[in-house]
Amino acid sequence: MARLSAVTRDQLKPEDYEYFDSIVGTRGSIRGPYGVLLHSPKLAARVADTGAFVRYEFGIPEALKETVIITTAKEMQSQYEFSAHARLARAAGVSDETIKAIATGTAPAGLSGDELLLVGYVKELLQKHKVSDATYKALVERFGEQDTLHLAVLVGHYMLVAQVLATLDVELGEGMVAEIPE
Repeated sequence: MARLSAVTRDQLKPEDYEYFDSIVGTRGSIRGPYGVLLHSPKLAARVADTGAFVRYEFGIPEALKETVIITTAKEMQSQYEFSAHARLARAAGVSDETIKAIATGTAPAGLSGDELLLVGYVKELLQKHKVSDATYKALVERFGEQDTLHLAVLVGHYMLVAQVLATLDVELGEGMVAEIPE
């Protein structure tokens, strides 16, 4: 059981409804980290706003964004985040083989093109806590400076989400399956 329960709209003060409503407006419902983040409604809305930007307003293909997100989730050992986004990755066209390679840690071996570049980038950043000049140059050549910056924020956002999920011990939701081997 999560260390904090999810907050419902009726548990909020009326002046905080706008924060709840803004999250529902971009995501359709309150789930995962946002239910517990609503213990601080203004914070929840700000985290959700950053997440909405990197998920919905940043121009790289959905499959590549989801590849970055599940790689971040794997590196952070976040079962919830990985499970939630593996489903979205599949829907965006990421192959089961790629998802499994990321989940088991064998990726980027066996990947090619943008998947190879992005999985390698995320692993380099989260394992070494820096990015080589060669990796940065490859990212900028492929995605441009602005989207390379957006990639860094995408990784950072999902690191934040993973840390919230871990700190508050948020369990997998109904219908979710653990995909990262223990």
